[in-house]
Amino acid sequence: MLSRRGFLELGAALTAAAASWGAWRIFRTAEPPAPPALPDAPPGPLGASTMAALLAAAEAAIGFPIERAHYEEYFRWRAAHLHGYRALYRRFEVVVDREAHRLAGCAYAACTAALRRRILDHSSRAGRPKTAWDRLRVGLAGRDWLLYEQYVLGEALALFARTDAWVVLGYDAWPGTPRGLDRYRRPPG
Repeated sequence: MLSRRGFLELGAALTAAAASWGAWRIFRTAEPPAPPALPDAPPGPLGASTMAALLAAAEAAIGFPIERAHYEEYFRWRAAHLHGYRALYRRFEVVVDREAHRLAGCAYAACTAALRRRILDHSSRAGRPKTAWDRLRVGLAGRDWLLYEQYVLGEALALFARTDAWVVLGYDAWPGTPRGLDRYRRPPG
């Protein structure tokens, strides 16, 4: 038989356990933090090394062959016309190049595809933290990777879904690309 004091201590312990379990469930299933806004930096032209890093990252993130000229035009236009994109792209190049030099001693665009995907793994971990330590790391040091995931890799994947994915699925070209006259002019294969 429990004394009144023992009953109250047991009740307090069970209440604390239930409250901490509920808090842990909320913390464990919380949405990842929203990416910070783009920096308010002026638009401008991109350098060749920045473009090479962006195209290499797009290829690594997508994992399928892409039409490089199409992605180059996309990145070039955004950097030249939208505030913040040029600064973000240049910062992305610095970060991935620094990581590539640390791991393999080469520029990011010159590394192997496997190493490029490994470097971009930081981004996927930042966007979907699985543990409490991942959430803490993202909160302290991974905010830039959230930007890169949304504004560099996410946009490259969205562009792939609208364009090159149609070619991967077996179509001659993506919707909106004139292809009837080209097929008409080619001799049967």
